[in-house]
Amino acid sequence: MTKLYLLAKKIHRFLVLIITAITVIMAWTGVMIKYSWTPFGASLAKARYIHNQLSVIFTLTLLLMAVTGIAMYLLPYLIKRRGPNG
Repeated sequence: MTKLYLLAKKIHRFLVLIITAITVIMAWTGVMIKYSWTPFGASLAKARYIHNQLSVIFTLTLLLMAVTGIAMYLLPYLIKRRGPNG
């Protein structure tokens, strides 16, 4: 069970990096869409497309992050309860 905890921790850390990068991109495109702001010759249609496509990946990553976070929360309790022999 300790190996499962360590695996969940590794996956969770990796997902934190992914979710952070996606958050920055979605924030940028969201501001572009909200305020009709097009820096560097970008188009609002492309910003909306990127924002909409990333939202699905963002949701799935966040879901996986929640699952690994719950595992990291519960596994120490289960390991402790199981005892040294289990």
